[in-house]
Amino acid sequence: MGIITRHEGPVYIDGEQSYLLTRSSEADARDGWSIYQRPYRPGNPQDLLRDACTQETTCLLAGNRVGMADGSLKPIELVRAGEMVMTMSGPKRVEKTETTTLGLTRRVIELRGLGDQVLFLSSDHPLWVARKDPAGQRKEWWGTYNIHHTMAEMNQGTGLEFRELPFILHYDLPEQVAHESGWVHVRPVFHDLPASTQLHNIIVENGFSFIAEGFPVLSHVRDQQGPAAPWRGLDNGVSVTMAMERLVPAEG
Repeated sequence: MGIITRHEGPVYIDGEQSYLLTRSSEADARDGWSIYQRPYRPGNPQDLLRDACTQETTCLLAGNRVGMADGSLKPIELVRAGEMVMTMSGPKRVEKTETTTLGLTRRVIELRGLGDQVLFLSSDHPLWVARKDPAGQRKEWWGTYNIHHTMAEMNQGTGLEFRELPFILHYDLPEQVAHESGWVHVRPVFHDLPASTQLHNIIVENGFSFIAEGFPVLSHVRDQQGPAAPWRGLDNGVSVTMAMERLVPAEG
């Protein structure tokens, strides 16, 4: 570092006189110049700043059909508290519904089931999957395509208190994912949607899942972490009938 000395008049640094260069917009204008300050990047609108925050729930896009306990289907945005939905552990009552926005840290993924089943959900929403553990044994557990966002939600304590970290799913390879008929292999299609896109979720009583577009998806994690036995599909036989109806067009 140098020595700064100030005498009467100019400022000297290490014995050399310093100069401060300034501009005068009025003087520049008289000389025919105009100077505009250009920001490094444009400012973000307030709604973008709002949607940039980490959202507190994993959710599905409106229009996804939820399997009801009576075998019917209902768009997720129309499901209400008190109704009975089908889950991996049988019919359960809806405790409450949640609505949030996609935000900037997630994307929407598309998964195709059987027939006209197409599931659209946020990339962090856990799915029940099957993988091999380090010992080569088959293991069923939750998996997600956006592990970083899922970990953030686990840290916030918003209903994702997993006893172990979910599997990190491959976006470029098929994954074995639980389906109402048993298991299917899927590969996601990613969609870039506005951060303000509205999403929906269902919280069930005494359960951990619900069925949407034929896929068991996470509702929340409390005491129960998953099915008590290896997944074989829905036990009531409705799943097989519904799957066949989607694959075989109705006559007439």
